[in-house]
Amino acid sequence: MRFEFVSSENRTVLRAVFEEGDRTEGQRAEGAGTTIVYSGEDIEFDYGVTAVHPDLLGLLCLIIFYPFVGERVVFPVPVSPRLEEAFRNPNFKRQFSFDNVDASIEAYSGSRMALAFGGGIDSSAVRTMFPEAYTVHEAHWRDGRLVPAGTHGVVHRMGLDRGRVVATNQRYVSKPGGWHGWTCSLATTLLLATDHNFGIILMGTPLGGTLLRAGTGYFDRFRARGWHGVTGNFWQSAFNAVGIPVFSPVCGASAFLTMGLSLDLIRAGEVFYCTEQDGQACRQCPKCCRRDIVRAVVEPGHRPHWAPYDNRAVHDYLSQDPQSQGHLFSYARPRVDGMPRFIRSRLKGLQKIRSDWPMRFHAGTFDFCDDRWRPTIRERVLEHLDPMGPTDIAELETWNGARQARGLGAGGFARMLRRDS
Repeated sequence: MRFEFVSSENRTVLRAVFEEGDRTEGQRAEGAGTTIVYSGEDIEFDYGVTAVHPDLLGLLCLIIFYPFVGERVVFPVPVSPRLEEAFRNPNFKRQFSFDNVDASIEAYSGSRMALAFGGGIDSSAVRTMFPEAYTVHEAHWRDGRLVPAGTHGVVHRMGLDRGRVVATNQRYVSKPGGWHGWTCSLATTLLLATDHNFGIILMGTPLGGTLLRAGTGYFDRFRARGWHGVTGNFWQSAFNAVGIPVFSPVCGASAFLTMGLSLDLIRAGEVFYCTEQDGQACRQCPKCCRRDIVRAVVEPGHRPHWAPYDNRAVHDYLSQDPQSQGHLFSYARPRVDGMPRFIRSRLKGLQKIRSDWPMRFHAGTFDFCDDRWRPTIRERVLEHLDPMGPTDIAELETWNGARQARGLGAGGFARMLRRDS
């Protein structure tokens, strides 16, 4: 696959030229690896790049087109051996040759913090703790039209000295729609990095996405550093390798903590965790239900309107086994007054949490942060959040969101639901 890159005053275009061995069908580089089919559209951004470091440009090409690459890649300009070596990590299932590598290219280095800002609870928590970070929000074109989102206005009102909205079609150039991998959420910030002297990209991935497999069970990311690289995630380690480290300051915090940090912004109307109702929260989907439950724990005066959640989508979500984000529901169940039966009955059988680890920060996760930035980030986070103690961490490491682990079994859980519905 050969890549072409063109930038003008208000537009940047990234084009993949397919060669023999490349394919338009691939697997999304996250989760279960959903099959995706590339439309052939160029990737466009409504931002004109002035400068871009070769390694950052090469990484941008790869995070977007990785599922479709065949036997080799040829970048718009030569890249350094640092990028090539990063993709030799055997965790990258697709291995290909780098045809234009130049050992004389100096390493990238920047001095400013950037925040890849989605606009939801978790990235808003990071925004609260790090107001000095330059905020980059990616807006989305789908079929030539801008997808509405309330976050656009939030970032526009910051002014260009503090943040920027950049529109691109990269999230919807394949079917079914969606980023080609989780690192694509960082693509626009990566594109702007050289122009803005970004030295680290902050993101809002909480504890559930770092150590808890989306809340279904404990994942020892500390041990995984032995084969994933310093960050415990091979994609994230690739960013570190080329001089633009990525880190989530809330990677040791549960959604209860990120909700608490975001409350002032929520009350100000500046947080958008669901955009299904013309860019606003629909207040009837599983995500909205989970957020209301979490907020009811953090803010006792919060009284959700439960009735709209009594629908099949929410019922099915709360009946998963293992339960996605199960640690949140387990901790919340005895703490939310007035939780309706259609929710409470579906949360039976989850492992009980006896300590308060969901309300404390796992300080060990600072080990996933680049050495240069770690002291500053650690100090700031611990100004806002209390760290877990040994007992908290020990219980966290036992978390299992599978109901059958408590002897229910899938059939027993189904019978329990029928009885309590």
